[in-house]
Amino acid sequence: MKGTMDRRQFLVVGGAVMAGLGLVACGGQQGGGTSGGEGDAGGKQRIVYIINGTLGDKSFFDSGAEGMKMISDQYGDQFETDVREMTYDTSVWESTALDIASEGWDIMVMGTFDMVSYADKIATQYPDTKIWFFDESWDFDANPHDNVYGMLFAQNEGSYLVGMAAAYATKTGKVAFMGGMENKVLQDFFVGYKQGVAAVDPSIEVIDDWTQSFSDSTIGHDHAKALYQQGYDVIFSCCSSCGLGAFDAAVEMGDGYYVIGVDGDQGEFWASQGDAAKAAHTLTSMLKNVNNTFLRAAGRELAGDLPYGSVETYGLEEEGVGFAVTDATTAVLSEDQLAAIEQARQDIIDGTITVDTTF
Repeated sequence: MKGTMDRRQFLVVGGAVMAGLGLVACGGQQGGGTSGGEGDAGGKQRIVYIINGTLGDKSFFDSGAEGMKMISDQYGDQFETDVREMTYDTSVWESTALDIASEGWDIMVMGTFDMVSYADKIATQYPDTKIWFFDESWDFDANPHDNVYGMLFAQNEGSYLVGMAAAYATKTGKVAFMGGMENKVLQDFFVGYKQGVAAVDPSIEVIDDWTQSFSDSTIGHDHAKALYQQGYDVIFSCCSSCGLGAFDAAVEMGDGYYVIGVDGDQGEFWASQGDAAKAAHTLTSMLKNVNNTFLRAAGRELAGDLPYGSVETYGLEEEGVGFAVTDATTAVLSEDQLAAIEQARQDIIDGTITVDTTF
């Protein structure tokens, strides 16, 4: 994506590049080293995606489930896939994850900071099971498993771009970040966002607000409504299903109040559902392409170069993150402003701009 694109597509990370990668897993293989091999006698490898929450967030978890569907649709003759929702009840996560592991899956996909200790137990107890662990840094010095592959996203890079968009869109000179809870990944969103805002106008006030929930959309609504009423007219909402309440709050507030979606293209989602009001209040979305990254990892599994025992980061250059441009984006931002964001994207890839990070 280094050339000029249509305005509705430039900066939007699609699946075309990664979807062309072949997929196969190597079942029956001992965990460790790089992947490869012929697979098990049955010809199909079993891969399960474990969600420490529920589907329906229109972003992170749903994107991962879409990645499983992409694998199944394209390579159903080689993969058996499944998605398991463990709900937001943390008391059942460990027992449920271990129960699923006992079913003998070739690959288990799980992630977030909450799941590190459980993934560590599974990797220890089931050394023949490969684990793709995403969205939290895996410390291989502390947990040295050669059947674990770590996948991080450079959410700070994508957040820098939406921070620029927020700075261009604000009329009050006050923008906000709304996170589920203070962990390293979500703080990485915030520092990139804040830096992007400052790159446009360092006088703009940026506040961080933490809902302490990823599931309760009423809490998200109430936090967003309070922020809008305090004069923060653009909110970057990063709290999964909880954050969906921010869109209701923006619609209630009326013209000039915006949400920046996260992980999926939430503006496009609202438009596809016929919800023109929410779509119009979605300035843009910071894309975290979990779906395509799962697909890419599986392609590398086939090629034999998926480096177990290490962590890799997917940023703008790898199309692991991006910036969505919809009708609402082009209605609010000028062509010059969009061009400046595109230039910043390229400068980050080229190394001209270095984005702050918590990692």
